[in-house]
Amino acid sequence: MKIKITILILLLSCLCLFAQSDNIEKKSPFTAVKWENSEPIVRFNSDWYTLEKIYRFTKSELLDFCKKQYKNKWQKRFSEDLIEVLINLNYKPSDNVTLVLSKNGVSKKCIGYLTNENRNSVVLYNKSNKKVPVNINKTITKAQALEDLDQFKQIINDRSSYIQISDFDYMKAIEKIKQTILAKEKNEIDIDELSHDMAKIMAEIGDRHSSVRNMSFNKKANKSLTLQLPFGLAVLNDKVIALKRDSSTKNYEYLHKDFPYLKSINGVIIEKLIDSFNYKAKKAPREARLSRGVAAIQQYGELLFMNNEKITDRVNVVFTDGVTEKFETLLLTNYKNGYSSKLDEQVFNSMILMRKKKFSELDTVLSGNIGYIKIPMMLHYNKVEGLEGYLNNTLQKLFNTKALIVDIRNNPGGGREILKTFASYIIQPEQSPWVANVTYLRLNDTVAYDLESMNGRFLYSYNSTLLDETDRLSISNFNKHFTTQSRFDETKFSEPFYMVLHSGDRIYKKPVFILVNQNCFSAATVFASAFKGLPNVKIVGITTDGSSGNSVKIHLKNSNIRVKVSTMLSFQRDGKVLDGNGTIPDIYIEVGKDQIFTGKDVQLNKLVEIIEKECNL
Repeated sequence: MKIKITILILLLSCLCLFAQSDNIEKKSPFTAVKWENSEPIVRFNSDWYTLEKIYRFTKSELLDFCKKQYKNKWQKRFSEDLIEVLINLNYKPSDNVTLVLSKNGVSKKCIGYLTNENRNSVVLYNKSNKKVPVNINKTITKAQALEDLDQFKQIINDRSSYIQISDFDYMKAIEKIKQTILAKEKNEIDIDELSHDMAKIMAEIGDRHSSVRNMSFNKKANKSLTLQLPFGLAVLNDKVIALKRDSSTKNYEYLHKDFPYLKSINGVIIEKLIDSFNYKAKKAPREARLSRGVAAIQQYGELLFMNNEKITDRVNVVFTDGVTEKFETLLLTNYKNGYSSKLDEQVFNSMILMRKKKFSELDTVLSGNIGYIKIPMMLHYNKVEGLEGYLNNTLQKLFNTKALIVDIRNNPGGGREILKTFASYIIQPEQSPWVANVTYLRLNDTVAYDLESMNGRFLYSYNSTLLDETDRLSISNFNKHFTTQSRFDETKFSEPFYMVLHSGDRIYKKPVFILVNQNCFSAATVFASAFKGLPNVKIVGITTDGSSGNSVKIHLKNSNIRVKVSTMLSFQRDGKVLDGNGTIPDIYIEVGKDQIFTGKDVQLNKLVEIIEKECNL
């Protein structure tokens, strides 16, 4: 009898423990935890730190307990169930906890606020970084492909922000793929072909930050993908020209002077190759679509592969002068004979300089006392030590120039810290606070993680504690005239988030010219759009390749195809969504033949002429 009572007591104790575990709040002071050599690196206030201590518990004490208590799940429990860990160590924290964090060998004491949102963010970070087993198979069954297509449809329906402003019938397109699969004689479906068909659907929706990728694809095993055209391509006056490079001068010239334009390859006209074959850029602004199109055609083998087309080593090419045509059969090559402008090469070199912290070569004072600074990438300050200090010092150094040029041509994007630094110098007190950007998030079970992501982009809801009453008044005044030009079901989205910028202590009073082109993408196009409309700022050059996404990544069950889809709609001040529209310059300056052929910076020189005239230098 005593034994039975003892067993009953033990069972009741276990039940109590389980009940307590179920009732323990799921909170965290961190928004993410990653591991380096089994040491926890925590994200706190949008930055990464090495964890040293929580309350009175050292890192070693915490980790030793987790390893003993949770075995092979110790890292997961530490990151996702921190309160349970602390309670089991006889400490129940309130809404905050004392932390000791270190970075670059310097420790500091902080107060961490325990919230459900932070813990949800940690869970989602763990899920997004979970290693998915690689599917080494090249095919899956029909049933598996149909199941993955259903999952793909669900992802678009539940997660995609852009499907809400698109009139594309993705369900009909998915159904068409299903019927094609069912009609196949064999029960094997090529994963590459399936991923390409899905990618075409995503491209039609217009989400430029999206992608569909076969994670088991081995590019090195597909040598035909490296096959390229044996000549270069560029866009001049909205037409595709064929080029060759002079080996001595390194300048370019027409491949065929009398037939400068490319008309077709293997019977497919150039317009179709740009608009349909290069479907990834189908919804890009016109200039970006052309630029990305010719770059894709240059990599002809890969372009055909993306379209599930057979690849041969010879192509029939038609050149034209607009009236008469010239036919040639050419052998594709593995050598890089493509066009590469000197501006592209300069920007690439500038990226290297920026990463290597050789900042001084990024700025100068041009003739006429015009300040100039090149921003080749929107790098995060915590990735490149000294970058923030360099920008502040340089803007101070250029303070007495008569005009300032900020060159962000070919900038692929990144973060927004650089934007905020420039804002403090560029925005005049009478325009501050300046509402620069408005975004909406798809409502779903990941909204807590997305809130963290928004704050990392300096985007805040109207009632955010990170905005003050002056900010809210500016938002209210802005909203009196703001209307989104794309209609969407607001019940499927969050309240709006606003990027509100402020003038700083020392303001640059002279004119500012932001030099852009069709290759300014993501955070770079946000940079341009944020300052457009300020009376002292002019956007100059070519319409940017606008896009802003906040993507999530999901792997399909059977094929392991990774689907990346944007959960955010990002609007400019004029109400146009960034994706598909870009930021239109106030002063349009085209590239020009000299810039293509010799590398002479026609756009910059023309801008200097305009500044000298407008500013009476």
